[in-house]
Order: sequence, then C-alpha cells, then structure tokens
Amino acid sequence: MFIKKIATLGLIFVSLFVLPVNIATAQPDGEAGGESGSSVQLQNPLAGGNINDIPSLVESLLGIVLVVGVPLIALAIIYAGYKFVTAQGNPDKLEEAKKTFVWIVVGAAILLSAYAIAQGIKATILDIRGN
Repeated sequence: MFIKKIATLGLIFVSLFVLPVNIATAQPDGEAGGESGSSVQLQNPLAGGNINDIPSLVESLLGIVLVVGVPLIALAIIYAGYKFVTAQGNPDKLEEAKKTFVWIVVGAAILLSAYAIAQGIKATILDIRGN
C-alpha cells in the first residue's frame, strides 16, 4: 500500500514538473517542423496580480482562503451558539454543541496557523534571498 502511494506521488511529480519541461524545450527555434525564426511566447495568466513565483501564488491562495474562511468561521460559531441555546439543558444536545464548537475552534486554528506558517516561510525565504 505504501509503495503504491509513493509510486503514485512519483508519477504525479513527473507528470507535473518533468514532462512539461521536456515538451516545452523539445523543439528550439529554427529546427524542423517550425518556421525559421518564429518563436512562441507564453503569457503568464496571473501576471496582472504580480504572481510570478510559487511563494506569491501560495500567498494569494491563502489570502483567498482567509477571505472566505474567516466569515465561515464566524457563521459556524453562531451556529454552535444556536445549538447551545436550543439544547435547553439536554445533556446529549449540549455534548453535541460542545463538540461542534471544539471542531470549529480546531478548524479556525488550522486556518490561521497555516497562514502564519506560510508568512514565516515567506519571510525566511526573502531573508535568505537577501530581498
């Protein structure tokens, strides 16, 4: 089972990172199959948002997750409060409301710590680069 997972991850890695490089560099300018002197330029679809590398892509994705996640966390806390109110002293419903609240707090902690860790890694990389 473990070998299959490693093989699958290896195949995904090769298909995402190795094959596109070989395909993109398979035919330099002026060789057979293309017009002499013609070149193809690929435009970065994310360049308008200043996303030119993986750290900035991860940062922008985490920003989107935070913009969506924080209001959802607030709504989930309101929902947990509603469950506490509607429990009306019933021990089973109170226990369920407590579990709901605990898992909401765990999810919020994961969301915010992921952002904090990403910011720490970004700062470390920028310090190493000397920017």
